[in-house]
Amino acid sequence: MELEKKLGKKGKTIKLDEKTSITIMNESVNRLLKRIELDLYIDHVFGGTPSRSLLKNVIANLYNVPEENVIVKNIKSRYGIGTSMAHIHVYSDINYMKRVELKHILRRNNVQV
Repeated sequence: MELEKKLGKKGKTIKLDEKTSITIMNESVNRLLKRIELDLYIDHVFGGTPSRSLLKNVIANLYNVPEENVIVKNIKSRYGIGTSMAHIHVYSDINYMKRVELKHILRRNNVQV
């Protein structure tokens, strides 16, 4: 399957700027829902939490998919520590994504419902 070919980035750290870095903690393929599921650790001690659009852009470039195929499910920040965890879905087909994801999550990610 095409999604399995995109795997292999677990443990990779991406430096966004001098204040922010992203590490892929877990990646797995969900064949039933035709997506890659990612758990990210975001270190932003001296800056704010990165936006959903920035995370979508970085992950889309990393996995070589269109930005609209990436859904940021959630970003959970810990108060006062400067770290966050994010859960992201990368779909191979945008039409399937629109059928599977909840409508409010699609709206939150600026996807036309």
